[in-house]
Amino acid sequence: LYALGIGCKDLRFIYEHDKHFEVFPTYPLVLGFKGDSSDVVPYPSPPMLASLKTSGIKKKGAVLDGERHLCILKPLPGEGARLYLTSRVVGVHPKKSGTVLESEMTISDKEGDIYAIITTGSFYVGVTDSKPYGKSHSRNVVTPSRKPDSIVEETTSLAQAALYRLSGDYNPLHIDPKKAKELKFPRPILHGLCTMGHSVRHVLQTYGDGQGTRVKSVGVRFSSPVYPGETLITKMWKTPTTEAGNVRIVFETSVKERNKVVMKRCEMVLCPRASRLTSAL
Repeated sequence: LYALGIGCKDLRFIYEHDKHFEVFPTYPLVLGFKGDSSDVVPYPSPPMLASLKTSGIKKKGAVLDGERHLCILKPLPGEGARLYLTSRVVGVHPKKSGTVLESEMTISDKEGDIYAIITTGSFYVGVTDSKPYGKSHSRNVVTPSRKPDSIVEETTSLAQAALYRLSGDYNPLHIDPKKAKELKFPRPILHGLCTMGHSVRHVLQTYGDGQGTRVKSVGVRFSSPVYPGETLITKMWKTPTTEAGNVRIVFETSVKERNKVVMKRCEMVLCPRASRLTSAL
């Protein structure tokens, strides 16, 4: 369901009997919303509420995605597993029009093996009285000045947000026109993580042979909302391969209809083909 929500058509991510079936690499991002529930869950989710309580932030307006960084240490098993989620606040950073709350989520199994570490930067609009805490975990990614090495263009569905929300993010901002207008948007916006999922697919198809197990890490910075039905353009720059054989791709995503950059200073690191496939067997 998650893979369909980010526009996947590759059977390896949507058909459980495909001989190469695997979990799409960014799926861990939604586990903090859905948890172990198979039904509709409240918004904000329990992990979000826990972070708010720890940080001392009192929500006053919209909560927008600022940044996400996903480090994959071990691919999630396609057959499923019992996993444990722990989260902690790592930073509170007051800004002129709101506050950035940084949290870290770790996904592990009962043996303590860590599958993924997710760092989230959420922007709480209107919260200007928060107390600063911790250091910024924001990553400075420089976009090359040359022309992109590859470009992928894809039009999202008008029902994209309605489908994506079924993976656990039931924020009414993405489905309810009245709620969207209350939060100063002309209509419901697409989930930032849905936009991220589309762009990750574009990079993976272009430079990772479409193999999710090659993804070591991915980080993005959200800069503007996307509306369902708009066309995404992902521009990619391949940087020199490291001594370990890892491939680093810098990318940026914009909306064609409005000529607006919606994700910038993004990067993905891919393992060498043989080493990642071997570790996933």
